[in-house]
Amino acid sequence: MADSRFFHCEGPLTAGQIAQLVGGTCTGDSAVSYNGLASLEKANQQMIGFFTNPKLSDQLKGSQAGAMLVREAHAELCPAHMNIITCEDPYRAMAHVAQAFYPLAARGRPMPGEGQENAVHDTAQLGDNVQLSHGAVIGAGAEIGSGTIIGAGAVIGQGVVIGRDCVIGPNSTIGYCLMGNRVIVHAGVVVGSDGFGFAPGADFLKIPQLGRVIIQDDVELGANTAIDRGALNDTVIGEGTKLDNLVHLAHNVEIGRHCALTAGVAIAGGARLGDYVQVGGHAGIVGHIEVGSHSVIGAHALVTKSLADKSDVSGAPARARGALYRDQAFLTKLRKAQKTSSE
Repeated sequence: MADSRFFHCEGPLTAGQIAQLVGGTCTGDSAVSYNGLASLEKANQQMIGFFTNPKLSDQLKGSQAGAMLVREAHAELCPAHMNIITCEDPYRAMAHVAQAFYPLAARGRPMPGEGQENAVHDTAQLGDNVQLSHGAVIGAGAEIGSGTIIGAGAVIGQGVVIGRDCVIGPNSTIGYCLMGNRVIVHAGVVVGSDGFGFAPGADFLKIPQLGRVIIQDDVELGANTAIDRGALNDTVIGEGTKLDNLVHLAHNVEIGRHCALTAGVAIAGGARLGDYVQVGGHAGIVGHIEVGSHSVIGAHALVTKSLADKSDVSGAPARARGALYRDQAFLTKLRKAQKTSSE
């Protein structure tokens, strides 16, 4: 659900207008208006959602969305309170609807705050003892807590909230973000950039990224880390988590408390990590899976399936470390046996 601090909605739109926009059919009341777009779990009666995966039918049945974009074959799965809009491709239809509600977010514009006339916008709020270095830019409506240091050339976007005693490194860019206290952001970090969201078809249709980045207290972000804002829900980094240099978190990633991600880790959209997870350098985690709390993922591992709590995995694809080592030992013995038999 889009935060009005960051995104201006051009709604409301009626069910009939939405159906016409996506080339679909409204099977209910076409005159009912809706104020925006949201995910199945976040939508309310004033919002429209979309449904593409029958495996999520339980989420659909529990959704409070007022209207739903669905294929005709899935319409019967919708609860009785929903206004149903059937269409050929609900995912691509969602992109069209998001663009209609939030056209500015679809244009890939610069981070809000860039290009403004004054370095500190008149509506920004700065607490006591905030230090601004040369070339820092603070956008409209931004809030900076007391004792925070903003480095040279840093851009703090419109509506961003930064807590107390934070350090924002030089040439970093913070947008679409709510940040807690005592957060350390090293040089060159980008927070709140567009998620990599496109609906395939005859072309790749850009999906406006309407979520935020939530960074809790005592988080540290290494140099040149890139964190995308959420698509509809938020990207979240839990309290006390530490990210090394060059880490990338895609849209809607959720990281638990006191995790440690070393250099070059990349996590795809919608993946969730529990608390106290450790991830080795250049490891990758695919999207929409869950990694249990207290798990350890080895360097260069590729995690392709959800992991239970206290998992210890390595390799590509990732598997239990003990099993990996036994496999390697077996292959070594096999090669030695083949070499001996051929002599």
